[in-house]
Formats: sequence, structure tokens, C-alpha cells
Amino acid sequence: MTVSTKRSKIAIFFTILTLFFIIVVANIDQSLLSPFLNTLLEDFFGAEADESVRWMGILQAVFVILTGIAMVIAGILSDRTSRKRICLVGTMIYGIWSVISGFSPKGLAGYWFFFIARSFNGIGIGAILPSVFVMVGDLTKPEKRTMSFAYISVGIALGQLVGMMIGGIFATPEMWRLAYFGAGILSIVAGLTLFAVKEPQRGAMETELQDLGTAQYVFKIQKGDIRKMWTNRSNLWLIVNFIDTIPSGIIFFLIFKYLEDINNIPESMAIFLILFAFLAGIIGTLVFGKIGDVAFKKNRKSKVLIALLCNGIPVVLFIVFMMIRFTTPTGATLGEMFSDPKAAIALGSLILLMFINKGVEPNWFSTLADVNLPENRATMISLAQMLDLIGLSIGPLIAGWIVDGVNIASGSSTLGLTVAMWVAIGFWVLNVILWIPIFIHVEKDLDDVHNTLTKRAQELKK
Repeated sequence: MTVSTKRSKIAIFFTILTLFFIIVVANIDQSLLSPFLNTLLEDFFGAEADESVRWMGILQAVFVILTGIAMVIAGILSDRTSRKRICLVGTMIYGIWSVISGFSPKGLAGYWFFFIARSFNGIGIGAILPSVFVMVGDLTKPEKRTMSFAYISVGIALGQLVGMMIGGIFATPEMWRLAYFGAGILSIVAGLTLFAVKEPQRGAMETELQDLGTAQYVFKIQKGDIRKMWTNRSNLWLIVNFIDTIPSGIIFFLIFKYLEDINNIPESMAIFLILFAFLAGIIGTLVFGKIGDVAFKKNRKSKVLIALLCNGIPVVLFIVFMMIRFTTPTGATLGEMFSDPKAAIALGSLILLMFINKGVEPNWFSTLADVNLPENRATMISLAQMLDLIGLSIGPLIAGWIVDGVNIASGSSTLGLTVAMWVAIGFWVLNVILWIPIFIHVEKDLDDVHNTLTKRAQELKK
């Protein structure tokens, strides 16, 4: 290994580490709402908290929709200008408005203050995501790309995990604001680390472009490219695949409340369960990311097959979790809770579900990058993520209306939670079916990208 090669690998590692840090911090902030849900309802709505879940669902929906809009704009700009600069602006906006969220007053006025702050916060995160993912794609070769996206997916999971843990610790009317304030400061610091890294060259790691000599890949997205992207069948179905975020939005929005109201598991104990589940998810991301890269060398459909299985098997496990009813004795320890066979099977299914399901992310991102040209990836990733975010926004919205509507109609305080979770399962089953067309079309779309890059490489060498 030459000195220059070693330095290049160190620079790539440091760049990925920086992007990893940014993603972790961003997801810490985004994951606070679920563990804070009951606390925020009491702080903003007081005696009407139980009938006001839908208002927090609307807040989350608006946050995610604005994130999606900002994401598409940032994605298109990332395919034409500096990805690093866009990411920097996003982290600053995100951090500043997270800090402002921490100054929300109590009562209904506090809800609207928080609503506005979180809306601007959503615009900031929208600028971060496409720029980070496309830079990661340009830092790694196709045969190692799934693992690189796995690292970023681990960053997402780690951020969510830390956010939920912080949420469990700070879930009091006196403390929750400090969590948002701290997350905002961290986001600003994360953004400043971008000044220490060099932006990767667009398309530099593609196999077809390795022998260009002093020539550089100069292609940038054009107006007609967006129309052409939709002729790529894999793109179409990978984007329609956003339906999988609707059940995720429902489940993550309600999981703490469900565990507390249905299974009598307090937030302080639920945090440990979520910890186990997310640690399993982190391991699953790395395991299935590695499997995806290794299998891709033998069969180019393997990433899609892995993602399909990692989506389908968890549906069965979540049904097991829902079918087994148990109630944790008040004051029981974690060990005492797991000594109940029903609780052990139900909660064990939830943890195993996370291990398997997190294998979807790196294989999905890697496939989306593989079937698009380098100058189109940020736009395509941003469009896909925008629809994912719409799904995530629809999830809490559906959940809030179902919980409030069913509870009010039935006179029950818990039936709405159960109904909402079963609706999530219905969306999840539909999503599994939508992976089948991707499996059918992906090989042809990979050939199209290869042929185009090969032709361009020959033109650039002249």
C-alpha cells in the first residue's frame, strides 16, 4: 500500500465518520417525540391530554412533510452543486431550531410555539439527508456500497436509540426542554466538523470510471433526466415502496404509549426494551449489509431478495407480539417481567423483529444508488426519502385519529391503540408484496447504468 493510498483511505474513513456523526445527532432530536408524547400532551393540553393525541400527530405530520419538500430541493441542488455546503446549511438550520424548541412555554401557546419551531427544524433535516447519502455513495465502490450505507443506517439507529433513551430520562415537564436544547447544540457542532473534510468527487468510485487518468466525470443532472428516471422500473417500485414507512410511523409514534397503557410497562422500563431492540437492529444492519455485499458479487438480485425477506419475516414476528397479551405487575423489575413466558415471547419477538427488519435499509439505499447514474442519485434518493417521510407523516396522523376516534366511540382508553397497531400490520403486508416487481426488474436496470457509464468513460478518455 502506497503512502498516498493510505492517506486516501484515512480521508475516506474520516469523511464517513463525520457524516455518521451528523446522522446520529439528527436522529437523536427526531426520536424525542415518542418518549415525550405523554409529557408533551400533559404540558400543552393539561386535562384534555387523552383527547389531544391527534394534535401531536398533526405536528409530526407537518414536520415530516416540510422535511420532504426541503429534501427534494436539496437533492436536486446536490446533483448540481456542492453536497458538503448543502449539508452544512442544513445542520445549522436544524441545530438552531432545535435549540429554539427548548424554549417552548407551557399551555396551548406552547404547543403552537413548539409546532412552528419543529416545522423549521424539519426544513433543516431535509437538507442534510440527501447530501449525506449521496456523498457516502461517492466514497465507496459498488461492491462495498451496501456496507457503507449500513454504517450510516447504524448511525440512524444509534441516534434513534440515544434519542429514546434521553427521552425516557428527560420525560418530565421540567426536563424535556433541556433535551431539545442539548440536541441543537450537538447539531451545530456536528455541522462545523464538515470544514475538516474534503467533498468526494462525483462518480469517482464507479468501476467503469476507474481508468480515466486526468479526466474527471463532469456530468450533472439535466431537466430531461428526471423524466428518464421514471422509465427505470426499479426506481419506480423502490419509490412506491414508501408504504413501508406508514406502519413504521404508526408503531414508533405509539410504541411507548402502547407498552405503558396495554402492558403496564412504564417509560423508564420501556427504554430498556427499546435499547435491546435497537442494539439488535444495529447488529442486524451490519450483518445484512455485509451479506448484501458478499451475495451481490454472485447474484445481482441478492440485495433486493435480502430486503424483501427482511421486510416479510418481521410482519409475522409483530403479529406474534400483538397476539400475546400480558400485563406487567406494577413495580416489577426487568428480570421479573421477562420471567413471565408470555412477556418473554412477545418482547423477544419485538427484539428479533428489529434485528431482521433493519437489514432492509442498507440494501434499499445501495440498490437505489446502483440503479441510478452518479449525477442523478441525490435527486432520486431525495424523492424516495421524501415519499418515505410522507409515509412517516401519514403514520402518526392515522394513528392519532384512530386512537382518538376509537377511544371516544368505544368509551375505552386503550382499544384505539390496539386497532392502530393492526392497521399498521395491514400496510406492512402490502409493502412486502411491492418488493416483488423490484426483484423482477433490477438486473436490467443495473445493465443500463453499466452500459451508459462505459460509453461515457470511452468519451472522456478521448
